[in-house]
Amino acid sequence: MCAVAQAGYKSLISYKLALISFHLGWDFVPRYYKRIEDSRQRDQMKPALRSHKQNIVEGSAERSLSSKLKLYDVAKASGMEALEDFEDILRFEQLSRWHKEDPRLKKLRQFFEGYPFPSNPSTPPNPSVRAVCEALGGLEGKEGLEAIVNYEVDLLTRSGYLLDKQINAVELKHEREGGYNENL
Repeated sequence: MCAVAQAGYKSLISYKLALISFHLGWDFVPRYYKRIEDSRQRDQMKPALRSHKQNIVEGSAERSLSSKLKLYDVAKASGMEALEDFEDILRFEQLSRWHKEDPRLKKLRQFFEGYPFPSNPSTPPNPSVRAVCEALGGLEGKEGLEAIVNYEVDLLTRSGYLLDKQINAVELKHEREGGYNENL
């Protein structure tokens, strides 16, 4: 039973995107926020990225539909918190926000997400700041920063969109079938 539940969340595309965002953010955030006055921002972003990922895991394993909804809502909210932080970096650094069809994003999606995703969920992609920059031809400085932040914005936006779809599906199931507690 546990193996089935574990495989369940690892097959969710929202989780896969959140995992990539978490790994990339975990590498990026301490590099970008180095100064002591940045510590509050740094200390908020890493937990938001972790919460985004972990609440998808916990929500997918939850039997109660109302609990599942709550956890998916927390995952979505945490992802949106991190998304706003990355959008702030674009504004503060006066960097361009890439359109979702930008060829650079398509290249990063292909490289790290492998469209279609790899069939073996136990070996998820693990991007780093260096890997993102190398995937786009060895970017450095502002160009590298712009690439990393735009990829994070893209990952969190798409993961949030998919979480909305999951939430809608759970709400519909709850309306049709009732909740776990009601069925006991």
